[in-house]
Amino acid sequence: MKKQLLFINLLILSLGLLLIPNTQAQQCPKTGNRPTDYIQREGDKRCEGIVKRLDQGGDFSLVSLTIGRMKTLTEPLKLEVPNINNKKPEIKIYSLQQKYQLIPLRLRTRGYNYKFQWSNAVIKTEKIPLENLNAKAFITAPQIVYLPVIFNSSANEYNIVLNADRRVSITEFKIQQKNNVIYQTSRSQFQPKGQIFFSWNGRKKDGKIAPAGSYQLRVKAKLEQDDAPPENASVNITFKHNPQWLK
Repeated sequence: MKKQLLFINLLILSLGLLLIPNTQAQQCPKTGNRPTDYIQREGDKRCEGIVKRLDQGGDFSLVSLTIGRMKTLTEPLKLEVPNINNKKPEIKIYSLQQKYQLIPLRLRTRGYNYKFQWSNAVIKTEKIPLENLNAKAFITAPQIVYLPVIFNSSANEYNIVLNADRRVSITEFKIQQKNNVIYQTSRSQFQPKGQIFFSWNGRKKDGKIAPAGSYQLRVKAKLEQDDAPPENASVNITFKHNPQWLK
């Protein structure tokens, strides 16, 4: 009798887990007024489209960490994200300029990466330049750890994009591991508001290949203000690097 009750309880629990809806899928409607509105597409495979308001992440933030850029409008479009300890990453592809957003809801694994592909219909219809696409992916382990979104598996560097809502001076841009500075640069002159592009080839200051592991991106900046001294701002994240991801 106890075994039967245990079996029934486990069955109810498993059915309950199967019926739990995807919270990300709940956040986008199933239909829209326009074909390119932000809705669920291909069942619950992805949420994609043009949103009314796109979160930029604050006054100064990281908006993209990728390997390579999309160069051609293929059908379908494809991306990969490294598989770290079988933890499914949260992924977001978006364009701040066109208010385009894509959130994959189902990923498949092959080899050492998670993979996702999707129709180019929305991007093609809205005429969104591929160079405008930003991408972020992260896992929680237990803190947030960023992973590169691989757009081009033959690329040899990371593309790092920051965004500022005002004119900005990047006083310090560091990649470090355990307080050891691996790479360092700056953009001391004030840049126009918008996106600021950086790259890293996965090597140390001496030119040697940086080993696989967790790294920290530390950015210090000054945001211009009207009738006031510049405001201090910063970006501090942890991300994974592996030289095998770069060609």
